[in-house]
Amino acid sequence: MSEENILFYILIFVCIAQLGIIVFLFFNRKKILVVTGKELKDDIENLRYSYNKLKAAYKRINDENEFLHEQIRDLNNNVKELESANVRLVDQKERLSQSKLQLEELQKQKDELFSIAIHDIKNPAAAIKGYIELLESYDLNAVEQHEIMQNLVDSSEQIMKLAQEISLVMAKEKSEPVIKKTDASIKKIIDAVCTNNLAYARKKNVKLINKTPLNLPDLPVDKGKIEEVIDNLVNNAIKFAPPETIVQVKSFYSASGITVAVEDNGTGIKDEDLNKVFTKGGITENKPTGDEPSSGLGLWIVKSIIENHGGSVSVESKYGVGSVFRIELPFK
Repeated sequence: MSEENILFYILIFVCIAQLGIIVFLFFNRKKILVVTGKELKDDIENLRYSYNKLKAAYKRINDENEFLHEQIRDLNNNVKELESANVRLVDQKERLSQSKLQLEELQKQKDELFSIAIHDIKNPAAAIKGYIELLESYDLNAVEQHEIMQNLVDSSEQIMKLAQEISLVMAKEKSEPVIKKTDASIKKIIDAVCTNNLAYARKKNVKLINKTPLNLPDLPVDKGKIEEVIDNLVNNAIKFAPPETIVQVKSFYSASGITVAVEDNGTGIKDEDLNKVFTKGGITENKPTGDEPSSGLGLWIVKSIIENHGGSVSVESKYGVGSVFRIELPFK
């Protein structure tokens, strides 16, 4: 059989097969459409159910998300309030710290002023005691008695002034040592101090010599405070002076100011104690020669007052020979 006949038979077979398929589809088209439509309807129902389910889930998630956003906003507001409160607490803490420091400084100043005032009451009180002993022990003429009575009045007024200062310190909210400068005669201050300590020197059999020159110029100082300084130095020298010794008050001026020196030939100070003499409560090994009490405050008070005047203090001493205490006060 030739190739052309084979191709012819194949073509006839293909046509018959296609015709058979067409006839099959024609007679079964309704059944196919019914089956396909039902499946499609089921699929649509499934899709609608899934969609509704997804929609409900989305709404739930969206509601939860909105609730979480509300909580986040509330938390942010709380955080801001806490931060503001923290800033206020930090400010309050800082103010409290400053107040605490101010109170501590105030208390320190009051303690120092009390120490100074109470210590300085002892000197005029001792002077009063000495004057009374003079009145009892010596046969004095009318002029001498009048002088002693005037000194008793002056010492009493000094005690009253110190007591008033203590009252003012207690009443003040802010206590600061105030230096009130006016032009004052340093010679008159020294003369008054020597007069007030004369009875004390006589009682201890110590010779007190005032070598202040007449032409000593006036200085802008707090008269009461400088009187305290010189009184502390003179009283201290007599306190540590043995009987039959000399305490001298000398003064001179230079281009920068006035120097006042209180010199004694008493017990002196050991080298290892020299760094203590101007410190608060600094008590050296040498003891007062008349068993007088010593608080270690006198020279600390001297240093504090002189430095507040812009001046300086110094000491030269040799143990067993004597000491020289100097204060230097500037002209301005």
